[in-house]
Amino acid sequence: MILLPLLLAGQAAETPPDVVVMHDKLRKLRVSTQLDARGRVHACAITVSSGDRMIDERACLATRDCVAAGNRDGETLANCVDAKLVAFVRSGMSG
Repeated sequence: MILLPLLLAGQAAETPPDVVVMHDKLRKLRVSTQLDARGRVHACAITVSSGDRMIDERACLATRDCVAAGNRDGETLANCVDAKLVAFVRSGMSG
């Protein structure tokens, strides 16, 4: 899955180090999923970790939520998960 660099959107020329770190973590994250016969997530695994346990866990939760909402094809699913992960990071990874 390709995660968009939304964390850097709208930032000034001097990007704070914590934003760059989060961007790098999200960019390297890779998630693998298996759907059951009903189209629900049967298995979710992190194949390349972001390096942050909370982000990795949230990636599988976001994937399950996005699939349940009907986002099953690659690009649509990736965009949905991207948006949820960016929102999670921007919220201070608290919700």
